[in-house]
Amino acid sequence: MMPNNNKINVKDTEESLEKIGGQDKYKTTGFGQLDSKKLTLLDLLYSTIIGVLGGIISSLIPFSLLIKVWYPLTGGTQLVSGHHVIWASIVYGLTRKKKTILLTMISKGLIEFLLGDPWGLIILFVNFMEGICLVGGFFLMEKIGEGETKLGWGIAGGFGNFFQAPFFWIVNMRWHLHWTLWVLAFMFAYISGILIVGLLGRSVKNYLINAGVPTTF
Repeated sequence: MMPNNNKINVKDTEESLEKIGGQDKYKTTGFGQLDSKKLTLLDLLYSTIIGVLGGIISSLIPFSLLIKVWYPLTGGTQLVSGHHVIWASIVYGLTRKKKTILLTMISKGLIEFLLGDPWGLIILFVNFMEGICLVGGFFLMEKIGEGETKLGWGIAGGFGNFFQAPFFWIVNMRWHLHWTLWVLAFMFAYISGILIVGLLGRSVKNYLINAGVPTTF
């Protein structure tokens, strides 16, 4: 029988736990590849599936109600706004490719548009810019050696989630509101990015990898 030369190079799942950046432990799984920057079919599947899931949840579940019950002030809904971007940080954790962040956010934006988002095509632009900000956050954290730490993920998540707050407040022309409410809204958006996009996103991707979900790095 002729050997199959087209067999995908797959890393065996290691039984031992590995420390990443001195932080949480999880199993090393996944598909090894010589060119770590090249997108694989699994990368595209992750970006599409998780992006679609994020678009459906972001469109159909009114997370803002969780905040309005106990914090009804203007800008308070930004405290849960990170759920719009967490999908991209999870995908990045599984692939370690920044292109997948943009693909995930574009997929999410398309689903929100198709589900009748009131902002129309603008929501696609917002998702793309959030992806750009998250890419920039992870790029900066990697440059200072914090790419896999909780600190690095938290700061990167804050950058990724911050864009929507000033954008929508400016588009809605909320100039009549006191400047302190603007500061609170922007601050809450960044905090939500740290807690939800960064720290929660990092925990979710660690749990997924530890459960044996294949990575592509």
